[in-house]
Amino acid sequence: MRLTFHGSVLILGGSSELGRALALALRAEGAQVCCVCRDDAGCARCAQDGLPALVLGDPETLPARCEALLGRPVGHLADLLHSRFEQLVAMAAPEAIERWADDDIALRARCLRAVSRAMLARRFGRCVFVSSSAAQRPSPGQGWYAAAKLAGEGLYRSLGVELAGRGLRACSARLIWLEAGRGHAFRSRHGQVARAMPAGRCLGPDDVLPGLCFLLSAEAAAINGSVVTLDGGLGALKLPEL
Repeated sequence: MRLTFHGSVLILGGSSELGRALALALRAEGAQVCCVCRDDAGCARCAQDGLPALVLGDPETLPARCEALLGRPVGHLADLLHSRFEQLVAMAAPEAIERWADDDIALRARCLRAVSRAMLARRFGRCVFVSSSAAQRPSPGQGWYAAAKLAGEGLYRSLGVELAGRGLRACSARLIWLEAGRGHAFRSRHGQVARAMPAGRCLGPDDVLPGLCFLLSAEAAAINGSVVTLDGGLGALKLPEL
């Protein structure tokens, strides 16, 4: 099945390994993509893959800047912005908590608000938040990370409920650790994690990219206000074996 994309696809966190892989997969489906990065170094990584990119900057101007770059309005949003704050809840410094609230919750909310408002003019939009299985089952030290993911899921769920009648759909996709990005470092510290997976191996980008592309496409219109789990079945186990 050839997927359909009405307008360009904006990828927040597009300079990550998964973000760039998603951009290339979407482009192979015929979509125009714009990667959004936190800094110039991220844009440079995207440029090495031949991907157009913008520095995040002011979220309120992001849809207009993307349209100016690609010549098409934003019709699809993939949110891969990733929290860097992992700390025991009781050990976090007050100033670190303030930065977490700004960087991992308020910034995402501003981006989603700006992009969804731009989509309303065309009465079409698909918004997908890439969440984590940690939102449901955080490990010790992942409390702030998990809370940020749950907040993101809540925002996207509400957006889908509030704006479905005006042509917008939104959902979240919970992923498990991948053989990509920070997942490489995690595997190096916990070499036994593959045994916990029902298939006996960790997932890689190629395992989840088709699902993410579908969720972003016009064909996934029936999936709205919900959370889709792409974890290889790990969450179905009562007690994973490590």
